[in-house]
Amino acid sequence: MKVGIINVTGYAGAEVARILSEHEEVDIACVTGRSGAGKNISDIFPHLANLDIEISPTLDKSVDFVFSALPHAASAEALKDAINSGIKGVDISADFRIRNLDTYSEWYNVEHPCPELMESSAYGLPELHRSAIKDCQIAANPGCYPTASILGLAPALQAGIIEPEVIVDAKSGVSGAGRGLSLKIHYSEVNENVSAYGLDGHRHMPEISQELDLLSNQH
Repeated sequence: MKVGIINVTGYAGAEVARILSEHEEVDIACVTGRSGAGKNISDIFPHLANLDIEISPTLDKSVDFVFSALPHAASAEALKDAINSGIKGVDISADFRIRNLDTYSEWYNVEHPCPELMESSAYGLPELHRSAIKDCQIAANPGCYPTASILGLAPALQAGIIEPEVIVDAKSGVSGAGRGLSLKIHYSEVNENVSAYGLDGHRHMPEISQELDLLSNQH
């Protein structure tokens, strides 16, 4: 299968490239980047030296499948163009995770750019939505906290052995903040340290609630 990666120059896109490079049935045919166009991917990420591929400014529409690692809103626009060209894909941003568009706008401070594509998308957690993922055009890659929270709680909720009100105490690595430089992600600031953020509400909360509510309503 010929695969394209949109925005390979971010941490998420680079990790997709690393994983796919080890898949024997995948040929990474095209990678794009908002920066680094014209450079070899290994010039930016030396650990991907096994990938001899130049970063392109645009997606080659001859690919069979695409992964979009652009930020929210921009990712949906890029995938719309791919879907209109007959290419299915995975969205690594939050654009197709939250089914309620008003909730999406409330938490991401932007109107959904492609609401017409929601019906052809599925929440990409195969443990819960395998059938829908098989038939969709866009699989929404779940967020980090939602993946851990939903998979950890789903069996208990499905079995009806816990109350639906739960507390999630979750921590993630600093790479989730992206490649941009700031004081709060300097090594000397984060090493052997924990920093609380999003205490008044994290963007992943509605995503977690959406999926756990579905499970709770089944019992």
